[in-house]
Amino acid sequence: MYKVLVPTDRSDNANHALNYALNLFREQKVEFILFQSFDVPIYTADMPLPIDSLGHEELKRILDNDAEKLRKVYLETEFSFSTRVEIGSLSFNVNSILDELSIDLVVMGTKGASGWEGVIIGSNTSDVIQVASCAVLAIPNDAEIKTPKTMLFASDNKGLSNKDVISPLIQLASRFKAHVHLINVLDEGKLTTVDEAVAGLKLDNLLEGIEHTFHFESGKDKAQIIENYLNTHNIDLLAVVPRRNNFFDAIFHRSVTRKLALHTKIPMLAMHDLG
Repeated sequence: MYKVLVPTDRSDNANHALNYALNLFREQKVEFILFQSFDVPIYTADMPLPIDSLGHEELKRILDNDAEKLRKVYLETEFSFSTRVEIGSLSFNVNSILDELSIDLVVMGTKGASGWEGVIIGSNTSDVIQVASCAVLAIPNDAEIKTPKTMLFASDNKGLSNKDVISPLIQLASRFKAHVHLINVLDEGKLTTVDEAVAGLKLDNLLEGIEHTFHFESGKDKAQIIENYLNTHNIDLLAVVPRRNNFFDAIFHRSVTRKLALHTKIPMLAMHDLG
């Protein structure tokens, strides 16, 4: 059975991400694991008592109740629901249970807020993307819940270690008969190398049977170029393969104030090349 881990704090943003996933996988056999992670709070005189004070058992009871409500709503589907609560940081716990539970996909909300709230939510999403061994689907708070018919794969044309790296993208594109736009953003004045051209041909073969087109752009602000393309081509889903030492690494790094994932209303599928 396909397993989807849904980190949640029961906020509107987290519930929106869950609803997006429920719509995306309708008519499929999927187990959704509602997962909450919380740190043991440290109290000070000027810090209000957080929801974490409810404790592990109470949070588990609340999530179990949410799962039971979902079972009743989706009684006639092939969905199943379970829950998990762990103490500790979200990224640490996600990383530790992915293999244990054989998770296929992580779906979580992300919101481009300002101030302290934006820092916390943005860094959580980025941290999970960085540590997860499976694909992560990040859902912005304003993302429309709909079937993705146009997808953008922003590639660095460095090649993939194996075809399984982009299997989540291929599966979604095949299921929804989506058109995949492949964009490669070059540095200003730089031409495509032979190795990059070969990588593009391999990618073309991997997408055989899926409607797709290649697009090449150049410029200094690669995040802005991708964001502009998303907005001008009515893209429903952005797919990337984050790597160290490239512009995706810079985009996801918490020190960068303009995170691509937080500046678009379009869901982002982050796939990982572990080879």
